[in-house]
Amino acid sequence: MLISLLAVAAAVSSCKTDSEGDVIPPASDVTELYINEVYASNPDWVELYNGSDKDMDISGFILQDEKGAEEEYIIPDGTVIKAGECLVIDQFSFGLSSSKGDTVTLLDAEGNSVDTVSFPVMEDGTSYGRAEDGDNTWKVFDTPTKGASNSGDGQEPEPSGKVKVLINEVQSAPADDDVDFVELYNGEDKALDLGGFILQDEKGAAEEFVIPEGTVVEAGGLVVFSQVSPGEGVGFTFGLGSKGDKVILLDADRNVLDEIDTPNFGDTKGQSYARVGNGGAQWQILDTPTKGTDNPEGQTSGVPVPVVINEVYTFSDQTSIDDLDWIELYNTSDSEVEIGGMKLWESGGVEKAWTVPAGTVIAARGRLLIEADKEGLHGDPEHYPSWGLSKGPDEYVVFADADMNIIDEVELPSMNDNESYGRVTDGAEEWQIFAMHTKGEPNTGASRPEHTNTTGLFINEVYHDNQDEPVNGEAWTTTDFIELYNANDTSLDISGWEIYDDKGEDVYVIPEGTVVPAKGFLTYDVYKENPDGPSFGLGVGGDWVFVYKSGKSELVDSVEVPGFSKDGDMRGNGYTYGRVTDGGDEWTIFSEGSKNASNNGKTVLE
Repeated sequence: MLISLLAVAAAVSSCKTDSEGDVIPPASDVTELYINEVYASNPDWVELYNGSDKDMDISGFILQDEKGAEEEYIIPDGTVIKAGECLVIDQFSFGLSSSKGDTVTLLDAEGNSVDTVSFPVMEDGTSYGRAEDGDNTWKVFDTPTKGASNSGDGQEPEPSGKVKVLINEVQSAPADDDVDFVELYNGEDKALDLGGFILQDEKGAAEEFVIPEGTVVEAGGLVVFSQVSPGEGVGFTFGLGSKGDKVILLDADRNVLDEIDTPNFGDTKGQSYARVGNGGAQWQILDTPTKGTDNPEGQTSGVPVPVVINEVYTFSDQTSIDDLDWIELYNTSDSEVEIGGMKLWESGGVEKAWTVPAGTVIAARGRLLIEADKEGLHGDPEHYPSWGLSKGPDEYVVFADADMNIIDEVELPSMNDNESYGRVTDGAEEWQIFAMHTKGEPNTGASRPEHTNTTGLFINEVYHDNQDEPVNGEAWTTTDFIELYNANDTSLDISGWEIYDDKGEDVYVIPEGTVVPAKGFLTYDVYKENPDGPSFGLGVGGDWVFVYKSGKSELVDSVEVPGFSKDGDMRGNGYTYGRVTDGGDEWTIFSEGSKNASNNGKTVLE
């Protein structure tokens, strides 16, 4: 049973048990009450577990982080954890640090210590919990078990196929006073009680909504859940990203019933993403959402086309005929398919759709490679689209029939040199970033490896909007810079380490004897032909920065700097891109730069 604290019943005065310094509180008489799992990737939460055979009233108990009484949360009156069950606390105002590690302490109402745990640095989306509920062994969970037993295998749940309940329509970019919503469809021929079923976004169990008991949906019926603020009604409290997100539906046993990736709506508001007809296999974007009512049948291709977008490469700079962006189509059928007259376009808009030349045939289980020739290097716009593909993350590609009915579409993530985005195997549903593209070859390559920062050195802040004259009197605004931060408690020698931009051509090798002090900064100016720092340029349209150990033997850290300064309204203001807190996981645009100084407390651009 999951009990989520959604509101504080009343304001209660803090119990300052350790205000005189590092005073260790005495042990509590309360036993078999444990901190069971901790999640620190925003929104943070702490799960408690009652390992006894009796219900526990924990009214007035206190939760603290490593700052003790400076930052604490008092559990509201009337809060009870049933025997053998868990309680999730998610309404405390202090933050838990996944990038540096932190300590969580539970005190009883008299300020005596019930339990405490210090958790390590964790990757975003992971949690730290007891291997089994109430056990003394701790481990990192790749899949958090928020509100559920820690004793499972920690793996993603497998599809159950027990009941046909589907995600039917999603709004993730509402207009005006509208809110996000998720509509479910009961495809069974009988009424179903969805009590205990679960809705999640892309963060999985870290952010989820448990459907209340007694939620009955008639056969062929619909039910809608909308986003609400904590404590303000029945609905999910997580937000759905307008630039793309994931919605997952699980049954009460946490088996996956359905999941869908929502599209990137860009700057468009008020549309929804819906199945073609209730429970249909295809999806469509609706200009007018049909929240709580039947989905339109929509306009679909008259003849099914067994051709899909299979792989996309976006990293060319369009300067060589041998290095162009490309899109690979794949014929999933055992017969050749003629696709002459069909359309292909990207985020530049449908008005720039390119028409596949008449007579174009894709062999059975074959591929067709289409190069995007923005600069006209081939001089043949009939056979090569006259547009290019941006490096992401707001790029997409659409393949449609001659009547502009969509056959397949894909949203592209940001990629680096030689990487591509493709189906894990030819024609498969799952996509991945390939570490090395497989142009014209089967999609059998390795995916981009996951990265864990093992050194404690972070790219902390980047300025990429250099100006001829100082902005607001700040001299540093005339030159781009890259700021590094050492999160360790000891100094760090980074001699011979290397700094690259996205092209990876003008590597800067850090000189011998270069040491970054503990909790300190090292900043390099960045400009062409710089004799004392990186000599590449940082593009106002966005760029990447990489730090490697010598000879690219290990990736230390990387960041994609967005192209905000390409916008005329954003230029010339001295804005920087940096971590919200030094070495932290979250990045933002600062309206107040802090070259070679702490980001903590700096003004974030609204």
